[in-house]
Amino acid sequence: MKNLQGVWVVSLLALALTGLARADGITLYTFPAPPFQVVSEQPSAGPDVRGLTVDTVLCATAAAGMQGRIRSAPQRRAIQFLLNSLTDGYFAVDASDSMDHIAFRTDPVSLEKWYLVSHADPYPLGEPRIGAIIGSNEEAWWRSQGQEIFLTVRTAEQLIALLQRRRIDQVLMDQRVLESLTGTDELSRQFLRYVPLHMYFSRDFVSRNPEFIQAFNRQIPACIDGGFDLDRSETRQIRATAYDLLEELEKRVPLAAAIEKGPSTRSLSEILNLDAQWRAMAPLHYSAMARRIAAQEASIAMGKWQKEHASLVTEVMLTNSIGALVAMSQLTSDFWQGDEPQFEHHIRRDISNLYVSPIYYDASTARFQVKVSMPITVEGQWLPAGVVMIGLDVEQALTGNDRSTYLTEVID
Repeated sequence: MKNLQGVWVVSLLALALTGLARADGITLYTFPAPPFQVVSEQPSAGPDVRGLTVDTVLCATAAAGMQGRIRSAPQRRAIQFLLNSLTDGYFAVDASDSMDHIAFRTDPVSLEKWYLVSHADPYPLGEPRIGAIIGSNEEAWWRSQGQEIFLTVRTAEQLIALLQRRRIDQVLMDQRVLESLTGTDELSRQFLRYVPLHMYFSRDFVSRNPEFIQAFNRQIPACIDGGFDLDRSETRQIRATAYDLLEELEKRVPLAAAIEKGPSTRSLSEILNLDAQWRAMAPLHYSAMARRIAAQEASIAMGKWQKEHASLVTEVMLTNSIGALVAMSQLTSDFWQGDEPQFEHHIRRDISNLYVSPIYYDASTARFQVKVSMPITVEGQWLPAGVVMIGLDVEQALTGNDRSTYLTEVID
């Protein structure tokens, strides 16, 4: 009976705190995961929650018209609060069917880079003993892959200590979390996957604020702090994939001819005016120029080709020599690409080699991606006639579709 009373007390207290917070803002829960979510005690004000993802969430919340209050709780408790509408939202969470069933998911608010961390010497014979933080995204992913968890703890520091003492053999850990810990230099690490993490809003909150998620999603790209650089091996892998895709695309779509047939623009001022109209309506609606470009034969062919690579290719764009779009596989965020690095690289610096961008969040595809681009050259012309750009989902590009096979290969 005492335990039951304790549960009711905690629930009523959480409900009271949530009600107070909703008077002038929304309450959002997260969990400690430095440097993304850092919880520190303030003697006079209680726990203070800061960090990279916290900053993104607060920025997008404010820009969407509400004041966010961030609180910290263990993952399982926060999920119960979300399920029972004792909080308005919970982040940063790996997408899952179970979470989608109880709440509404936003576009990604953060990107983690997970490594398989183990002892530096060879793995022991038999099944490795896997450690995880209880209720974490990593624990959920291990279980979704059919892996048995040997031991769960509450913090990343405890996981590393257990590895060092050889109580466990393997853990999954984000690169930046790993780098924030001491005593990890002697451990072996191997890249496993990039993981987009989301905000989940409660059903009660969405019923009271049906337009908020859409407004929140629109603000995310401007609030995410910069991109993420690929390392050398990742860049080589992306290049190899990109060359194969571009060769295949060029066999399906005559790119130089598509530039000739595409809409023409007379001046930069006209381009910027069209771009302003385009951006004001995208990504939900088509401007007049967007409809015209989407109807091009090359755009239709690009769309069909992209669908054949739906998990990998996020978008395809083709520009003319001044960076204006002439064909696209789907509606993009903007019309003028002339100020984008993937265009400027070929026009101002390197007119021949493949360009690979850093990882960044793209609003038009709602995915973390890299962009690769190649110039379209025409015999007798010194400058390119245009540039073709392909967006690639970064996780799919680096790990492929069969993650369970990849995981088996890494463990073995």
